Amino acid sequence: MTKKDFFILIIKLFGLMSIVTSLFSALPSSIIFLLKDIDFLSIILIVFIIGIVLGLFILLVFKADKLVQLLRLDKGFDDDKIEFGNINSKNIIKIGTFFIGGTLFIESIPAFISLTIFAFKDNLAGLDFGTTDKINWALSALNLIIGYMLITNLNFVAKLLNKDKQDKN
Repeated sequence: MTKKDFFILIIKLFGLMSIVTSLFSALPSSIIFLLKDIDFLSIILIVFIIGIVLGLFILLVFKADKLVQLLRLDKGFDDDKIEFGNINSKNIIKIGTFFIGGTLFIESIPAFISLTIFAFKDNLAGLDFGTTDKINWALSALNLIIGYMLITNLNFVAKLLNKDKQDKN
């Protein structure tokens, strides 16, 4: 594997981790905060935040090779090749996807369990489970599902992120 390919893979994995983190933790909390006092400025801010997140995702995942060329990350090394033995780019993507999915899954378990317990307690006590708590409960469940899907579909994600390499061969 060349150094350029290695940096492209690292940037794509970082992009995947960033979009998962942004979509399921930072972005929902920002939207909930902005929706408490909705006005025209809040709507513009939400659209701006979503645009930045999607723009960075497209740049990091689909334009990683251009980013490596622009930043000249593959220049200045003595040797152009990196020897990993039998590990190829698809295996590196699988390892990164497993790490991202596992982290997302493990970090979501405590929130989901505690919010589930609070929902049952509120239901038994006849109290209303708050809207913010319902949204956080749904987001933690969604994080669990997406983390599980990333872990169980490593091959699909590896094919998706490594398709440029397959098209050239």
